[in-house]
Amino acid sequence: MLKIAGIHWPYFLTLLVLVMVAAYFELLPINIVSGMALTMLLGFALKFIGDSIPVFNTFGGGALLCILVPALIVFTGLMPESFATLADDFYNELGFSELVVTGLIVGSILGMDRKLLVNVGARFFAPIAAGVVTALGVGALIGQLTGFGAGKAMMLVVGPIMGGGMAAGAVPMSEIYASVTGGDAAQFLEQLAPAVVVGNMVCIVMAGVLNGLGKTIQKPWFNGEGRMLRRGDFSYSKASDVAPLALKDLGVGLTLTVGVYVVGQVIAGLVPDLHAYVWIIIVAAVLKIANIVPESMNLGAEQWYDFISSVWVPAVLVSISAGMIDFDTVIEVASNPAYMLIVVTTVLVAATAAGLVGWLVGFYFVESSISAGLGMADMGGSGDVAVLGASNRMGLMPFLQIASRLGGALMLILLSLLAPLFL
Repeated sequence: MLKIAGIHWPYFLTLLVLVMVAAYFELLPINIVSGMALTMLLGFALKFIGDSIPVFNTFGGGALLCILVPALIVFTGLMPESFATLADDFYNELGFSELVVTGLIVGSILGMDRKLLVNVGARFFAPIAAGVVTALGVGALIGQLTGFGAGKAMMLVVGPIMGGGMAAGAVPMSEIYASVTGGDAAQFLEQLAPAVVVGNMVCIVMAGVLNGLGKTIQKPWFNGEGRMLRRGDFSYSKASDVAPLALKDLGVGLTLTVGVYVVGQVIAGLVPDLHAYVWIIIVAAVLKIANIVPESMNLGAEQWYDFISSVWVPAVLVSISAGMIDFDTVIEVASNPAYMLIVVTTVLVAATAAGLVGWLVGFYFVESSISAGLGMADMGGSGDVAVLGASNRMGLMPFLQIASRLGGALMLILLSLLAPLFL
C-alpha cells in the first residue's frame, strides 16, 4: 500500500484533512504542537506530490511546492489569516527556528570527515571562494549599472543565492540582517526567499547545460564524467551512511547541538559584533578541526542533522512560506528584469569562476563548476539532489554537501561583516 512519510496513505490523508479543517475553522491553539502538526503534515503531503511528478521532481519539485503552495494559499485567501499566524508563531515566536537552524549548522560541520575537511578543504575552498567573490563583484556591478543598487544586489540577491539554501542560509541570513539594522527578520526573508527559489531553478538548468557540454567538448581537462580530481581521487562517505540510527545517537546530537547553541549565544553576548549563528559556526568548526569531540558524539550530531533534514525541513519550508513569504513581493521582484538579470548572472558567473579556478588546482572544469559553483548557488540539500540529477553526477554529492555546508557557513560570516556597510 502507498505510504506518505512512512504512513499508509488513508491514515495520512485522514490526519491531514482533520488538521486542515481544524485550521480553517480556527480550532487550533497557537502552540508548538499545533504548529508542528499543521506544517509537518502539509509539508510531507506537498513533498510527496512534488517528488512524484515526472520531470518536475528533477527540479526539486517537493521542496518547491513546500515553498510556493502555502504562500499561495494565504495569498488567495483559501485559508484564514490564522493559518499564516500559526505557521509564523510556531517557527519564530516559539523558538523552532533556533532548534532547526542550529541543528543543521552543528550537525553539518561535525558530520564532515575531518581528514576531508582539513586536507582537501583547502584545495576545494579555492573554487568556492572564486565563485563567491566573482558573483558578489559582478552582481554588485550589474546592480549599479541597472539602477537596482550595488549593495542591494549583493545583500538581497547574490547573498541568498550563494548562502546554502533556505533553512540554513536565507533564514539565519534574515536574522543577521535584522540584528544589524534593527529591522524585521520576516521582512528581510520576504526579499531573500525569491532569490533562493529562482536561483535554484537557474542552477538546475545550468547543470543540464554543463552535462551536455561535457559530452560535446572532448578535452581531457574539461569533463571528468563524475570524477573530481584529474590525478587520483578519493572516496567520501558519512558515518551515518553505515551506522544504524539509534535513539541514543539522536539524544547525543540534540544535547551537543543545544550545548553549542548556548556557547555561541554566550560568546555573542560578550562579542556582539558577530551574530550568534556565526559564533555557532566557528565553535562547531573548532571542535571538528581540533578533534575535540569524540567520533561517537560527532555521529550523534550528524544523525540529528539527518533527522532534521528528513523530518523537519518540509515543515520549515511550509512555515516560512505561509508565515513569512508575501506573494505580492515575490511577484514584484521576479517580474523585475534587473533582478532576474542579477540572478541569472550570479549563477552563471559563480559556475564559470568555480570551474576555472577548480581546473587550476587540479579539478575537472565541469565537476568543479557543478560542485563548487552550483553547489553553492542551489537550494541546499534538495537543490543538490536536483542539480546532480540534471547533470547525471550523483557521485559528486559529498562535494556539493561541502559547498552547501561549509561554503554556506562562510557566506553567512562574510555577509554578517558586510551587512553594516550595505544595509
